[in-house]
Amino acid sequence: MTKKQRRYLISAVMIVAILLLPVVICNIVVDYTTSDDSFDDAASVPRCEYAMLLGTGPTRRFGKGPNQFYVNRITATVRLYRAQKFKRLIISGECHPGYDETKMMSADLGKQGIPDSIIIRDQKGHRTNSSVVNLKTKYHVDSVIVISQKWHNERTIYLAWHIGIHAVGYNAEDVNNPLAQLTHIRELLARVKMFVVDII
Repeated sequence: MTKKQRRYLISAVMIVAILLLPVVICNIVVDYTTSDDSFDDAASVPRCEYAMLLGTGPTRRFGKGPNQFYVNRITATVRLYRAQKFKRLIISGECHPGYDETKMMSADLGKQGIPDSIIIRDQKGHRTNSSVVNLKTKYHVDSVIVISQKWHNERTIYLAWHIGIHAVGYNAEDVNNPLAQLTHIRELLARVKMFVVDII
């Protein structure tokens, strides 16, 4: 390798390191500060008046078949309800003509015994930050159990704390197939966006 090639290589490594540093720092901060506030065991979750189920679609974005993130969030919500950990459920998700995550989730929860009378559908939850802000400004909630996958719960809890909402998370089972890894990578970047757009 020539001296010039070495310089190019060192420069490239430094650029990659500089680009990765914010991702690493943001993820360490979120993981560290929320580590004691998301739970895998329903019995460990403190009781609360409100729970918030974060929306996603029932089918995969790529390919055919059910979206396992969706299935696992429904399962987790039913488990938490049967453990009598909340009295009211806010389902917050994306809604546009012909597509309503809150409606689909509400219907599937109803099939498993969660009555529609305790469900509030927040159709303006097109971003996680929107879901959290709506808790405060629209529904006047100051304490909540968040239901999603652990990585999503951690970011949501951090956002909630930032605007004065006490939040804990109940972790739906994660998904680890190859396509799901794209979602996990996206989450790493979403945490950087959270600090740049929603926090600062």
